[in-house]
Amino acid sequence: MDDKAHTTSREFWDRGYAVIDDLLDASQVEFVSRAMDVSKGSGLIRDRGAKFITEAEDEYSPVLGELFLRECRTRIEQAVGRELIQSYAYWRIYSKGAELKPHVDRESSELAVSITVRTDPDGHIWPINVDDLHGKEVNIPLKPGAGIVYLGHTVTHWREPLDAETHKQLMLFYVLKEGDFSQHAYDGREADPLAGEEV
Repeated sequence: MDDKAHTTSREFWDRGYAVIDDLLDASQVEFVSRAMDVSKGSGLIRDRGAKFITEAEDEYSPVLGELFLRECRTRIEQAVGRELIQSYAYWRIYSKGAELKPHVDRESSELAVSITVRTDPDGHIWPINVDDLHGKEVNIPLKPGAGIVYLGHTVTHWREPLDAETHKQLMLFYVLKEGDFSQHAYDGREADPLAGEEV
């Protein structure tokens, strides 16, 4: 592990979160955004009445999300300094006025990664808020392609009401390979849903 990665991992375990710029490059961001439009048009992204969310539609385990779950794992491991196992992916489209209420995630979301895909109008930033491990409230703006990795089952996180028209988000979830929640690998599914696929 290089010095920069080691510093990032120390910060992660001290604060409970770390920001990774350019987790997805511009072409990947555009590809994900278009794929989300197709998924919404086909009815796969829809309102599921999530407990902590208003004015949002989402999809569990989209194939492209599962691919990026693998693709991004190495950089997430560098950020936290530990080996990870994929849990599941999710993507969501929020509409104007949407709110993510303060909450923590379930054990399958031990390490959560929230990646901004697109906010319209273009250039608008919708921050995510976290209470770090010292009890400090932190407001974190993420440009498209940037992600925040945080202890999903420990760190309280939320978003204030959205004043843009829409916001697209890709979420990747992992568990520590040698951690307390490793039994939640693949989110309780019998095997990696992409088993046998080369990435």
